[in-house]
Amino acid sequence: MNMRPWLAAAALAALVGCSILQPPLPDHPDAVAAIEAYYRAHAWEEGARCISPSMQVTQADVLEDTSDRLVVQTRYYWRDGKRSSKAAGFCSGFSTRTFTLQDGRVVAMTGEQRH
Repeated sequence: MNMRPWLAAAALAALVGCSILQPPLPDHPDAVAAIEAYYRAHAWEEGARCISPSMQVTQADVLEDTSDRLVVQTRYYWRDGKRSSKAAGFCSGFSTRTFTLQDGRVVAMTGEQRH
């Protein structure tokens, strides 16, 4: 019996559990939703092999927090059920990106993205 899928599911469940108990960015509660929405609308992964991913922020570190700007480095789990026609297999993984928000709205994101 191959246990790898079970181990991956257990690891993801543990991360989700941790994020529920201790949400990322407690001082900026709307920032995570803004980051996840922006990512869903603009990001892709694996060199455009995974063209419509969604993310769940698992960890967030504030790099800059001023009255008009918030810069956050996120660690996240991503998954894409709508792969490009060239893609084979399932698209998912963990990654890191940095997001810049102004007035609660994402204005920049690092990493692969649609233009």
